Amino acid sequence: MDQPLFQQACDKVIDGIREGTGIGTLGEKTVHAVLKNYLEPDVSCHEIKVGKFYADIVNEDGIIEIQTRNFDKLRKKLEYFLALEPVTIVYPIPYVKWLRWVNEETGEISACRKSPKSGSPYLIFPELYKIKNYLL
Repeated sequence: MDQPLFQQACDKVIDGIREGTGIGTLGEKTVHAVLKNYLEPDVSCHEIKVGKFYADIVNEDGIIEIQTRNFDKLRKKLEYFLALEPVTIVYPIPYVKWLRWVNEETGEISACRKSPKSGSPYLIFPELYKIKNYLL
């Protein structure tokens, strides 16, 4: 991973939130937006309409879809996209996760604590099963 490029993507997304412009054009979450900006800094390649679907990124390497869960929702897109060009699916798996809790009554945020769960490449297998017909 290119750490400076990743930090730049984080800063771009976080600054966008602070400015009140929101994240992206289709209501995406922060992790999705950061990965999209990390993988393709050129925003003109983001959220490109391909047929009746929107691709997260379209560039010279093909289509890149960032999916944080539910690969079953990708099936129709994959069927369409794969007929046109190569598709790369990015599935982020946090290796270390930090937790904080927000008290609903006071708004107070708890101190950070490390989650007992750690990421593993094996976490993707249940998702891959859902798109097995589209894998080489």
